[in-house]
Amino acid sequence: MIEKEKALRITKNLIEFKESVLDTKYLKSHEKVAVIHKEHVIELIGGENRSLKYLGLDIPLSKSEYKEVYDLFINEIKKRKVNSASEKFHELENFFDKN
Repeated sequence: MIEKEKALRITKNLIEFKESVLDTKYLKSHEKVAVIHKEHVIELIGGENRSLKYLGLDIPLSKSEYKEVYDLFINEIKKRKVNSASEKFHELENFFDKN
C-alpha cells in the first residue's frame, strides 16, 4: 500500500516538475486530471470519490487535500501558459530583430 503523505508529496513534486505533462483532457467530463512523466501517470479524481490513482491503486483524499493538489495543478497550468506565451513572443521578437 502506498502511504497517502508520500503520494501527495510525489504528486505535488511532479506537478511542479517542468518535464512532466499536465493533462486536462477529462477535466469536464470525468472531473479528472493527470500528471504524466515518462511511463508514470498519476490521476487526480474529483467528485464524491476524491482520490489519487496510480497503477490501479486508489488513495482516498479529503476535500482539503484534493483542493490543495487541484489548486496547485491549475496554478501550474496557468504559469506554464504564461511562460510559453512569453517564450514564443521572444522568439518572434528575435526573428524580427535579426531581419
